[in-house]
Amino acid sequence: MTKWYGLRTGTVRSLPLLFKAYRIFGTLKKSDMKQQVLMNRKYLEALTGYVFVLPDLLGLSLFLIIPAFFGLYLGLHEWTGIGTMRYVGLANFKKIFKDVLFVNSLFTTFKLVVFFVPLNFLFGLGLALLVQRRTKIVGLFRTIYFAPVAISAVSIGLIWKFMCQPKGVVNALLTAAGMAPQPLLGSTSQALFVLLTTMLYQSAGYYMVIFIAGLNDIPQELYEAASIDGATWFQRLRFVTLPLLKPVSLFVLVMSLLSGFQVFDQIQILTGGGPFYATTTAVFYAYRMAFQFYQFGYASAINFIVFLVQLLISLMIFKTMREGRI
Repeated sequence: MTKWYGLRTGTVRSLPLLFKAYRIFGTLKKSDMKQQVLMNRKYLEALTGYVFVLPDLLGLSLFLIIPAFFGLYLGLHEWTGIGTMRYVGLANFKKIFKDVLFVNSLFTTFKLVVFFVPLNFLFGLGLALLVQRRTKIVGLFRTIYFAPVAISAVSIGLIWKFMCQPKGVVNALLTAAGMAPQPLLGSTSQALFVLLTTMLYQSAGYYMVIFIAGLNDIPQELYEAASIDGATWFQRLRFVTLPLLKPVSLFVLVMSLLSGFQVFDQIQILTGGGPFYATTTAVFYAYRMAFQFYQFGYASAINFIVFLVQLLISLMIFKTMREGRI
């Protein structure tokens, strides 16, 4: 007791504090004290976690959440990028559905997504099944398939633009095969196909890696049991692989959907939205409205509508996968 400040200094003022501390801690049982220590430890661990998450949370808020709300706010105004904003209410949103070019760009976006999402899923899963087994040479093929992911979208766009020129590599191969040269990027019917091919070329390797991770988590005992029961390769794929890949499949479908809606770099490099708006998607149209015609409020309204469409389709995919329809 000589360690206590009050007794050591001889002051009487600290004695009430000592008696109060004695009444509090003296009446606590060992189990209560242990529980209190555990609760304090949990609070400390939670506080430590929040401290580590805080930088990411600040970055997410600064670069995503706040700009998203500002975009919605901007959609209610008319603004050229300089000067003051003029509040117009829902005028920008009413204008959207009367804009023929936006309706066409939205239709082009849907057409691109309808082909891109399933093809990206099939190519990613197919490549994963091809290189799933670990052999000496399979590592080389994994590297080759994944290589386009490590290249920037601008570089890939420039390469494909060079290949698809009237006297480029693609037409040279067609001529060598006895076929007539094609306009490709200069055709309103073929330019979107070239864009789709470029997107698949760059993204399939990434989703291959995602599917490989999912396939490696499936127990091999299930395949062995199915083989003993006489199941063919296709039956094992249908009744074992695909059902157990549902979480991974959901991720791939949603991310492919978002990529299809938000594609920009390849369009800018390959076609610039042409020819005759044939490859102008809704996001690219919003970009032109903002940075070519300086209608930032109208562009923000377009992006908000596109966001709602993506959210609705994503929720439909979640619901369909949870109900087991796929």
